[in-house]
Amino acid sequence: MSRAVTRRIEAVRQALLSGNAEQALARLDDLTATLARGKIDEAARESLEPALADLRQLAEASLQGARGAAEEVRAIVLAAQSLATYDSFGRRQLKPVAAPAPRRF
Repeated sequence: MSRAVTRRIEAVRQALLSGNAEQALARLDDLTATLARGKIDEAARESLEPALADLRQLAEASLQGARGAAEEVRAIVLAAQSLATYDSFGRRQLKPVAAPAPRRF
Protein backbone atom coordinates (compact mmCIF):
# COMPACT_ATOMS: atom_id res chain seq x y z
CA MET A 1 0.00 0.00 0.00
CA SER A 2 1.45 3.37 -0.98
CA ARG A 3 2.13 6.18 1.47
CA ALA A 4 -0.49 8.36 -0.22
CA VAL A 5 -3.17 5.72 0.36
CA THR A 6 -2.01 5.18 3.93
CA ARG A 7 -2.18 8.93 4.65
CA ARG A 8 -5.66 9.15 3.19
CA ILE A 9 -6.89 6.17 5.20
CA GLU A 10 -5.52 7.78 8.35
CA ALA A 11 -7.25 11.08 7.43
CA VAL A 12 -10.59 9.25 7.11
CA ARG A 13 -9.98 7.50 10.43
CA GLN A 14 -9.21 10.79 12.22
CA ALA A 15 -12.31 12.45 10.78
CA LEU A 16 -14.47 9.54 11.96
CA LEU A 17 -12.92 9.55 15.41
CA SER A 18 -13.44 13.29 15.76
CA GLY A 19 -17.11 12.90 14.81
CA ASN A 20 -16.87 15.17 11.77
CA ALA A 21 -19.09 13.42 9.22
CA GLU A 22 -18.68 16.08 6.53
CA GLN A 23 -14.91 15.90 6.70
CA ALA A 24 -15.01 12.09 6.78
CA LEU A 25 -17.04 12.03 3.57
CA ALA A 26 -14.64 14.45 1.89
CA ARG A 27 -11.62 12.39 2.97
CA LEU A 28 -13.35 9.20 1.84
CA ASP A 29 -14.01 10.72 -1.58
CA ASP A 30 -10.33 11.67 -1.75
CA LEU A 31 -9.31 8.12 -0.83
CA THR A 32 -11.65 6.67 -3.45
CA ALA A 33 -10.26 8.97 -6.13
CA THR A 34 -6.69 8.04 -5.19
CA LEU A 35 -7.50 4.33 -5.36
CA ALA A 36 -9.30 4.76 -8.69
CA ARG A 37 -6.28 6.48 -10.24
CA GLY A 38 -3.81 3.71 -9.44
CA LYS A 39 -3.76 0.01 -10.12
CA ILE A 40 -4.26 -2.18 -7.07
CA ASP A 41 -2.24 -5.38 -7.18
CA GLU A 42 -3.01 -8.44 -5.08
CA ALA A 43 -0.48 -7.59 -2.35
CA ALA A 44 -1.87 -4.07 -1.99
CA ARG A 45 -5.42 -5.41 -1.92
CA GLU A 46 -4.55 -7.80 0.92
CA SER A 47 -3.11 -4.97 3.01
CA LEU A 48 -5.96 -2.63 2.06
CA GLU A 49 -8.82 -4.94 3.08
CA PRO A 50 -8.19 -4.85 6.87
CA ALA A 51 -7.78 -1.06 6.82
CA LEU A 52 -11.06 -0.62 4.96
CA ALA A 53 -12.80 -3.08 7.28
CA ASP A 54 -11.58 -1.03 10.24
CA LEU A 55 -12.93 2.17 8.64
CA ARG A 56 -16.26 0.46 8.00
CA GLN A 57 -16.44 -0.60 11.64
CA LEU A 58 -15.65 2.94 12.81
CA ALA A 59 -18.32 4.39 10.53
CA GLU A 60 -20.93 1.92 11.81
CA ALA A 61 -20.03 2.73 15.42
CA SER A 62 -20.32 6.44 14.63
CA LEU A 63 -23.76 5.87 13.09
CA GLN A 64 -24.94 3.92 16.13
CA GLY A 65 -23.68 6.71 18.41
CA ALA A 66 -25.51 9.35 16.38
CA ARG A 67 -28.71 7.32 16.46
CA GLY A 68 -28.38 6.86 20.20
CA ALA A 69 -27.87 10.58 20.69
CA ALA A 70 -30.95 11.32 18.58
CA GLU A 71 -32.99 8.93 20.74
CA GLU A 72 -31.75 10.69 23.87
CA VAL A 73 -32.74 14.10 22.46
CA ARG A 74 -36.20 12.75 21.64
CA ALA A 75 -36.57 11.46 25.19
CA ILE A 76 -35.48 14.83 26.59
CA VAL A 77 -37.99 16.66 24.40
CA LEU A 78 -40.77 14.33 25.51
CA ALA A 79 -39.77 14.77 29.14
CA ALA A 80 -39.72 18.55 28.74
CA GLN A 81 -43.18 18.46 27.21
CA SER A 82 -44.47 16.50 30.16
CA LEU A 83 -43.30 19.24 32.54
CA ALA A 84 -46.10 21.49 31.33
CA THR A 85 -48.71 19.99 33.65
CA TYR A 86 -51.25 22.82 33.50
CA ASP A 87 -52.94 24.21 30.42
CA SER A 88 -53.91 27.85 29.86
CA PHE A 89 -57.21 27.29 31.73
CA GLY A 90 -55.51 25.96 34.86
CA ARG A 91 -56.54 22.35 34.30
CA ARG A 92 -53.99 19.74 35.15
CA GLN A 93 -52.66 17.82 32.16
CA LEU A 94 -50.53 14.71 32.61
CA LYS A 95 -48.59 13.11 29.81
CA PRO A 96 -46.87 9.88 30.76
CA VAL A 97 -43.28 9.67 29.54
CA ALA A 98 -41.46 6.38 29.35
CA ALA A 99 -37.85 7.45 28.96
CA PRO A 100 -35.32 4.67 28.38
CA ALA A 101 -32.76 3.93 31.05
CA PRO A 102 -29.53 5.94 30.73
CA ARG A 103 -26.81 4.22 28.71
CA ARG A 104 -23.10 4.79 28.40
CA PHE A 105 -21.59 5.21 24.97
